Amino acid sequence: MSGFLDGLAGAPGISVDDLLGGRALVVLSPHPDDETLGCGALLHDASSQGVSCHVVCVTDGSRSHPNSIQWPAPRLAQQRRAELEAAMQILAPDARLHWLGHADCAVPEDADTVASIAALIPQGALVLASWALDPHCDHLSVARLAQAVGAIRPDIALRFYPIWGRFTDHAAPARLLRSSDAARRAKAAALACHRSQMSPLIEDDPQGFVMEDWRQRHFLEHPEIVLAQP
Repeated sequence: MSGFLDGLAGAPGISVDDLLGGRALVVLSPHPDDETLGCGALLHDASSQGVSCHVVCVTDGSRSHPNSIQWPAPRLAQQRRAELEAAMQILAPDARLHWLGHADCAVPEDADTVASIAALIPQGALVLASWALDPHCDHLSVARLAQAVGAIRPDIALRFYPIWGRFTDHAAPARLLRSSDAARRAKAAALACHRSQMSPLIEDDPQGFVMEDWRQRHFLEHPEIVLAQP
């Protein structure tokens, strides 16, 4: 499927307990749906074990269908926030959800943004952020923000999860998360909540984003991936 995925053959597995090591979990999500695609099973299993879970959604996801008349940016942002909230009720209903609401494809990387994210992270947490080699500007920005947060918060552990980078030929040392059957079922149900991205809900922008069925199946069937390097 890709050089990256081919390179995962023989990659070691890791349990949720070993990954977290007793720490709180924070997922930095560039858009509503990245938390489910990249870390949905982890969020479910961690929450089910009583781990303190937090999701920080950085953008409002409002540019997925820029030519739609029926779904202008404010309406689409509202829809995507509702989808995220519904997905999180399935994955980790007790998780803290932080909606930053920055404009899609325009994530600020200034010191104030870094400080605002750092303030949301519990002491000693494991922070999972999008991978810098994902070919999307917001994923790169969130990876850089995470590294900047790590520079001022040495107490946290920082890891990364690939979304679009899975389908490239980049390579990185990876661990494959061992998830429960219940987590995989919850992830499938949560992904279906993101209707604006996973189904033809928005009909008046043929060039708008809808994830292909085969990619959706990949994210549901393949183990979640944890990277130690940005």
